[in-house]
Amino acid sequence: MPVTNYKTNEIVLNDSESIDYDVILTEGIFDKSNVTIKNYCKDRTFLIVMSPTVFELYGKEINEYFNYHFEDNKFEIITIPTSEKNKNMENILNICKAGKDFGLDRKSLMIAIGGGILMDMVGFAASMYKRKMNYIKIPTTLVGQIDAGIGIKTGINFYESKNFLGSYHPPIAALNDVNLLKTLDKVDILCGLAEIIKMAIVRDEKLFELIENNHKELIEFNFQKNKLVSSEVNQLSILRMLEELHGNLHEHVLARLVDFGHTFSPFIEVYTDYKVPHGIAVALDIAISTEIMYLKDGITKENRDRILNLLFDTGLKIYHEESYETKFMWESLEGILLHRGMDLNLVVPTGIGKATFIKSIDDLNINLLEKALSNLKMIMDANLNKQEVLV
Repeated sequence: MPVTNYKTNEIVLNDSESIDYDVILTEGIFDKSNVTIKNYCKDRTFLIVMSPTVFELYGKEINEYFNYHFEDNKFEIITIPTSEKNKNMENILNICKAGKDFGLDRKSLMIAIGGGILMDMVGFAASMYKRKMNYIKIPTTLVGQIDAGIGIKTGINFYESKNFLGSYHPPIAALNDVNLLKTLDKVDILCGLAEIIKMAIVRDEKLFELIENNHKELIEFNFQKNKLVSSEVNQLSILRMLEELHGNLHEHVLARLVDFGHTFSPFIEVYTDYKVPHGIAVALDIAISTEIMYLKDGITKENRDRILNLLFDTGLKIYHEESYETKFMWESLEGILLHRGMDLNLVVPTGIGKATFIKSIDDLNINLLEKALSNLKMIMDANLNKQEVLV
């Protein structure tokens, strides 16, 4: 309700717009008998956007699904290149133009079928098209299913700054099908696993133990073999993520546990010209942040070792020679401070399933960062040589 204040000539609109969207776990999402997508698309026109890789893998199946359930004039399919370098305004405008050419209206839908980069772009395009239209996410990567696909942030890279332009725009639904993970390569699985480990460390010891005990099978069989375990891992990870996002979807509070692994990782990605994928960079960041907390006596050696050993045992790196330039990494924190309202808010673990924040940059220094990086190199070398780690 608008509130008028005649003394100051102000009219204040108090409008608390609620945010509701579905996260659905299903299997065989493109089987003709599965009506999950159909139920969201009925009585609408819609634009389906996917990457060339997804089109190559699932294009025939997707075409058959939509042709079975809808008339030809109800939908259009386009492909958009997906890499960090393609995550730009040009491709956002390409999506919007395709929608305009097809005649999408305010009641229409965009459907993103792909990984995190594609979903970020389609979400951003949908937030701008006719001042906001609905869209659906169908993540085809593990990162997408447990992280990028279930939040409301959209964005593109801009002048060498990752996700510098963007919006907060929730989908009406995120539709997860674990069967879509079967075609992923090992790096894609590891990238997603890094994000799951992130949530386990800061929020859920049971989830951490599930990964400790089952990571070999999860990785080797792309979450396909033991569906009970893979389903529990995915559900717990999604649940903990949504619990953390709840009440703070628009990031009014800038100290967020979900930012664990996301302080040093943007630098690592940009410094290596995105040769280090996002999830791998997150794992490296987790190792750095954990070692910093260990050096500050904030976590026991036993728990620090459990975290680093899990990263190492899964095949995730804990040290990356090419990007560990201490001076440049330290200087990159200036951008983090600007992004987080001049607070560092570095998420650091205090145990397994527990974490806190190093809020001020004054509680960190370049020498501590350099010592953490040096320790991680020694730990990595010792693990590679199967030696006892003494630091």
